[in-house]
Amino acid sequence: MKTTSVLIHFKPEALDHLEDLGMRYDLVKGELNVYVDDIPYEIVDGVYQDPDEQLCEHYGIDYNLVNCIELA
Repeated sequence: MKTTSVLIHFKPEALDHLEDLGMRYDLVKGELNVYVDDIPYEIVDGVYQDPDEQLCEHYGIDYNLVNCIELA
């Protein structure tokens, strides 16, 4: 199976959160950027969950600190 990378753009105030998670990040134009492997989307108990929120939940990321998520 081919792995797809995802780029997550964070607000600057996410710095402590990312360091607590041990995630490597790049600072680009005032944003913190993190690359992670994408995960397959799953519907749990027939309930729709936003795929971006599900990705963040998988990695323990606070979704409120995210600016946007895109395929890398």
